[in-house]
Amino acid sequence: MDAVGLKRALSRAQAKGRQYPPELREAVLEYSGLAKQQGKSQVQVAAELGMPLQTLAYWRALARPRGSLTPVAIVADPVPSRERELLVEFGPLRVRGLDVGGLVELFKRLG
Repeated sequence: MDAVGLKRALSRAQAKGRQYPPELREAVLEYSGLAKQQGKSQVQVAAELGMPLQTLAYWRALARPRGSLTPVAIVADPVPSRERELLVEFGPLRVRGLDVGGLVELFKRLG
């Protein structure tokens, strides 16, 4: 089902005031997975479907197997760190102007 069809189905289900049917949830999750592969964010998908972001995120969390990890890739920064200013806020601590290495060194000294 495409985004327009899903949006209509979600709207009809919401108008009835009952829980969304499991088939509709599965269709939304399938669409969301395909959209993610195309580079769309959950915010974009929720907006396309006219549904609350929190609902989409909750459905995705329920569908994820317990204890599963999402693989990530660490890549080199294409822009030298001196050209970018880093701002980190952690509670009352605010650090500005250090690169990542300098920030790590600061936290080592503070810790």
